[in-house]
Amino acid sequence: MRFSDLVFSVSLAAAVSAGVVDRRAAFTLQNGKDAQALNRKFQSLTANSPCTNGEQACVKGQLAQCIGSKFALSSCASTLQCVALPLVNKPGTSITCDSLQDAQARIAETGAQGGLLGKRDLEERKIEARATAPSACKGKGKREDSTPFEANLLKRIAQSDLGQVAQSWQDLCVKSGGPRSSGNDPCVKLAGQNGISSLLANADACAQQDNADAMVDFAKQPGITNKQALIDNAIAYRKHPRNALNINGVVPSTLFCEKAPRNPELKGVVNAQLPGVDPGLFGSPSTGLVPFGAPGTCPFGKTANVASCSCN
Repeated sequence: MRFSDLVFSVSLAAAVSAGVVDRRAAFTLQNGKDAQALNRKFQSLTANSPCTNGEQACVKGQLAQCIGSKFALSSCASTLQCVALPLVNKPGTSITCDSLQDAQARIAETGAQGGLLGKRDLEERKIEARATAPSACKGKGKREDSTPFEANLLKRIAQSDLGQVAQSWQDLCVKSGGPRSSGNDPCVKLAGQNGISSLLANADACAQQDNADAMVDFAKQPGITNKQALIDNAIAYRKHPRNALNINGVVPSTLFCEKAPRNPELKGVVNAQLPGVDPGLFGSPSTGLVPFGAPGTCPFGKTANVASCSCN
């Protein structure tokens, strides 16, 4: 082979290679932007949002598929949440369970800026940067686990016990003799499905209380043989902390529900906060950060005293 032929071959190969890289870069960036757009769309979806049969989405951190014009939800593992991710080798996106940190990294690798949500995420980060804990809260340091938990019901092992939490309800529910249906079994739905997803960091602030209310509703049905045990379990579940995730170097307290429970057994019962979370900043990846004193930083019926960083 002549030297000139060799040079031509190498040059041609380099040109083809560069073309492939350029084409891949074009769709890769678009994949990242498309994933961000989907994640923004998912922020406003609920289980009752209109949908098209077969459509897939994320609803409150859960995997969702449209069946019969209604979303059917499936929970991710306790440390994961449903997100849209960019495909790597071809145009498009996928919907799957992933950690927030990995999802953000995958989107960033495409060249798309703004994190999980894009421009909106950038705006939220500006707001988060302005959220400053009151000085009284800074003096308190990180939270300690000051709320006693019903050890005979649900042993609290940080957040690795979510499976145990679900199993505790399911076991009591199965023994109760209460009504169960294959498509809407309360022993499953209120345990491993809604029960766990309501304890995740991105869950709605009232999802845990709503699930506990549903537990008590079930316990009060005619024919239930272990009513008090089920109610006690619902109360213990309501007190369980929700996951707390690192947001730009801050692990905030989780927001409290701002409405009264349906059942009197749950009146005044609220979720505990995990040890180590910041007592002066509240929020989640889906809500952003707010300082103590903002709505949701005290349990329902209590008022924030910013001077003492306490709820009265």
